[in-house]
Amino acid sequence: MHEDDAAPRWTAAPGRHPLLVDAGLALLLWALATTAVTTTAEVTSPLGNGLGALVNLALVAPLVWRRRAPLVTLAAVLVLALVVVSTLGATGGELALLVALATAVAASPSWPAAAVPAGLATVGVPVLAAVAGGVRSRAELVAAGAALVAAVAVGAAGRLARERRTVLAERAAERAAERARAEARRTDEAIAAERARIARELHDVVAHQVTVMVSLADGAQVAVAHAPDRARAVMAQVSATGREALGELRGLLGVLSAGDRPGEGPGADSAPQPGVEQIGELVQRVRDAGLAAALHVEGRPQELDPMAQLTLYRVTQEALTNALRHAGSATRVDVRLCRDTAGVGLEVVDDGTAVPAADAGRGLLGMRQRAALHGGELTAGPAGDRGWRVALRLPAAAPAGVRS
Repeated sequence: MHEDDAAPRWTAAPGRHPLLVDAGLALLLWALATTAVTTTAEVTSPLGNGLGALVNLALVAPLVWRRRAPLVTLAAVLVLALVVVSTLGATGGELALLVALATAVAASPSWPAAAVPAGLATVGVPVLAAVAGGVRSRAELVAAGAALVAAVAVGAAGRLARERRTVLAERAAERAAERARAEARRTDEAIAAERARIARELHDVVAHQVTVMVSLADGAQVAVAHAPDRARAVMAQVSATGREALGELRGLLGVLSAGDRPGEGPGADSAPQPGVEQIGELVQRVRDAGLAAALHVEGRPQELDPMAQLTLYRVTQEALTNALRHAGSATRVDVRLCRDTAGVGLEVVDDGTAVPAADAGRGLLGMRQRAALHGGELTAGPAGDRGWRVALRLPAAAPAGVRS
């Protein structure tokens, strides 16, 4: 057992074994009273000090139950003291009355209820003094009154300490509950953010890859009659694109399953996310699908943090997908990526119809959300008389580590 564990157990011992602790207190008080009897020899019984010791043991015995029945203990000690004093005189065991009084005051359920033991002692002690032959001097009167006041004060202090412990325990419980609620809120927010991120990733992966596969398959269907070798090559690209899509989907599903395993948070064991270096592969894939595409890069955007790079990649992916699906008669799409001291800019422009299809709204919303997470701005709209333009601008001081 560690030393740190011993102190709390020792401190908690009175609460675990109250009868043993109170029995020890009663024996200590009995020893003090018996010593007083032996040294002063005030017992009037012909049996002498031996009888005084037995009488004192009877007086302190009720203190063993002082915490279980404080008022009953006080009444029992008072009655025993009246009997003993009236027959044998003072034996010293009357000190048990002060301990019982302090305990009854401290254990009172309310401050008005504390007046009951105080009143009982206030009435009982003068009766006890009268039975013992009355107060012989002013000093004895002052000493008796001071003893009563001290016992009540000790009991009141004990009650105040108990109230303080209760208040502190309630506050500690409230703080613990608030911490638990805050942790639950943070967990819920993290889960919601992760679900939104995965939803965006699924949309981007499925929409882009499937669109490219459909375009390639359409091209293969046209070429199969007059250029079977070209058709086979295109179908090989369809297969490769499908495998790549499956790989990305497995990675996203792995994120979901990792979040359900104990001790693992969202994103555990996830594959590396794509960045600006993979934008060239997106452009090549669109070019293979039959749409002339070009990539123009200025500066060093690969030095951006991974989350900003992922945002640039996904916005490019969504814009190229929209160009394939919704641009109508588009024959060309240009991707421009420019890094300067103020930040990084991305522009995707096609020469197709200037109005996107109605179902492109979800993709545009996802792009704007990605831009907002990095403090950036995304605009999408007609590019002059013909074509559609998507422009993204991320500031140089984009927050690092922002989840996209």
